Amino acid sequence: MLTLFFAVLGLSYYAGTQLSGIQESAAVATAAPAGTGGTALFAGNCAGCHGAAGGGGIGPKLAGLVKPWSAAEFDAAVLDGHAPGGRTLSAMMPHFRTAGLDGQPPSEAQMADLYAFVRGL
Repeated sequence: MLTLFFAVLGLSYYAGTQLSGIQESAAVATAAPAGTGGTALFAGNCAGCHGAAGGGGIGPKLAGLVKPWSAAEFDAAVLDGHAPGGRTLSAMMPHFRTAGLDGQPPSEAQMADLYAFVRGL
C-alpha cells in the first residue's frame, strides 16, 4: 500500500512539473544570482505541485493565499503540514521538516527566503 502511495505521489509530481513548466523555471532559478534563494527553493520543492507561478496544479493556488499568514503560520504549513487555524493539509503535502528542502534539513534563512517569495506571488 505504501509503495502505491509513493508511486501515485511520484506520478502526481511528474504531472505537476509537466503542467507547470517547472523544467524551464528550475533552469532559470538555478542560474539566478545570489539573493533569490526563495525562487530556487520554490522551483525545486513547490512548483511541481503548486505551479511555477503559484497558480495551482495538483496542489492549491498559493498566489495570494499566504499574504495574510505570519512567518510562524507559513513555517507550520510547510514544515509540519498544518494550515493556520490548525487544519491538517492534504497527505500529498510533504512535511519538509522531515523531508528537507533540496535534501537537507530546512534552515531558518531558507524558510525566510521561501516565505518572502511565496508572499510575493
